[in-house]
Amino acid sequence: MLSRTLLLRLALVTVAGTAAGVFPIVAEFGPRAAFADDDDEDEDDDDGGDDEGGEDGEEEEDEEEVDEDQPPVTAGGLYTIKTYPQGEIQRPLTMTKGITELRLGLGFDISNKTAFETGGLSGDARYGLQDNVELRAGFAGIKNFDVWNAYAAFEGSIIYDLVDFRAGFKLAGGVGDTKATLPIGFPFRYAPKEQVAVVALEEAFSIDFDGKPDVTPNVGVVIQPAPIVALILRASLIIPDFDFTADNVVVPASAAVQLTPNNHLDAGMEFRFGNLKLPEGQDIDGDGMADKFYDDRFLLFFVRYRL
Repeated sequence: MLSRTLLLRLALVTVAGTAAGVFPIVAEFGPRAAFADDDDEDEDDDDGGDDEGGEDGEEEEDEEEVDEDQPPVTAGGLYTIKTYPQGEIQRPLTMTKGITELRLGLGFDISNKTAFETGGLSGDARYGLQDNVELRAGFAGIKNFDVWNAYAAFEGSIIYDLVDFRAGFKLAGGVGDTKATLPIGFPFRYAPKEQVAVVALEEAFSIDFDGKPDVTPNVGVVIQPAPIVALILRASLIIPDFDFTADNVVVPASAAVQLTPNNHLDAGMEFRFGNLKLPEGQDIDGDGMADKFYDDRFLLFFVRYRL
């Protein structure tokens, strides 16, 4: 009987000690009880709040100021023309609703044997139909418009500011008959850092009306050491008629420097190379030596304006 009583006491002591140790911890996370104050205390608190708390609140509101260094807050990453980012990487893939961007370019052939003998013009327009849908159109002509193309396209977000879908209609002439195609792309941009972004698949393939589809993927890198300047490197892979024969593959590339003095205006120049992968032994200029990829060069000056 004595041993049972002793065991019972030990159990009660253990439970009480455990409860005493655990209760403060549980109380921190548990609901807190609210007790009603006396009427006199309520009246005193109300009077004090009116005399002191109200004045303090008004003073705090008066002291609050807008920090000019803070960026403007935009819902869902969308921008207006006033808050449109200056940096190339920070801009949305599609134009925001109601914003228009115009691009004009003037270029010259600077190849070895034909430098500045021919020139070209280009023009593009983008319009934000909705916050994640844009319409675009443009034209370009080189070699005094002996080679030209014109296009119109629709682009909409699949995942906003990461990947889009683009479909359009394109006419190209100058090499043989005029060719009509339906270019399809999935414009993509990934920026692991604020100063670097990878862009790709502005065009993935094109559907020909009178032939087999062409493979036309592209990839690029945007390097932005400061919002005012950007270096843009791009390369494309063009495989007509899905024919992967080595001599049938064309790899055009470009390198551009862009300056942005404000969020409305861009200006820059772009070097273009017609084909980084020339067929072995090709001699277009007839100098008796195999051509190099840098023998076919084009220099373009461009300006973009948003309104």
